[in-house]
Amino acid sequence: MKFKNILFCLLIISLLIGGCKKAKQHKLTGSWNLLPQTAAQQSTKVLYTFASDNVLYRITNDTIVDTANYELKKDFVKYYLAITNLDEYSNANYYIEKLNRKILILQCQSPYLRKEFTRHN
Repeated sequence: MKFKNILFCLLIISLLIGGCKKAKQHKLTGSWNLLPQTAAQQSTKVLYTFASDNVLYRITNDTIVDTANYELKKDFVKYYLAITNLDEYSNANYYIEKLNRKILILQCQSPYLRKEFTRHN
């Protein structure tokens, strides 16, 4: 009897953990406006589009500038976004500080990078 209860609890936990990643992926997929970090960047519109096939498109002033790969991963209890093949400055593992329908905040510790986005309409 105890074995069945333990097995049932493990099944429920594994479903919950797997479901969280899919929910995060669903919230992430789409286009995000990168908020400017300096006064010089105020006139440049940068858009990051996370496609469902794990391809990231960086669009500047309505032109696709480059593409990259991304993967949503989990490190203990926090999710992070591994971005590769973009450029030397942007390739990193970004912890997801906040992700909801309107806001995305990514932060990398080494090198320190912080990217803040709002959902593109």
